[in-house]
Amino acid sequence: MSFVDSAQNYRLEGSELVADVCRVDGSWVESRLDLNNHVGNNEGVFEIGGTGVYGSADGASWRLDGTTIITLLYLPDGSFGEEQFLDLNDYVSNEDGVLVFNY
Repeated sequence: MSFVDSAQNYRLEGSELVADVCRVDGSWVESRLDLNNHVGNNEGVFEIGGTGVYGSADGASWRLDGTTIITLLYLPDGSFGEEQFLDLNDYVSNEDGVLVFNY
């Protein structure tokens, strides 16, 4: 199940997706998922399965719109590529109160 169906107060804190997520027993817990461990930058484009995306993103443009990360990523020459969009709902699920990245 996509995380948004069982999450509230989701937000980005640096490279981390943070959300209050519902457990099977109905209780709510905070969960954190470091996106740097699952997403990279491949020549200005999000790379699923890569690492370190946050360090290669423009911090001023890094934001969450609904469940979609929107940002500019650096190109190898140091300039920015086109604005990139990554819908976390396509990759992140809630497994009994733990946010999990699915490839």
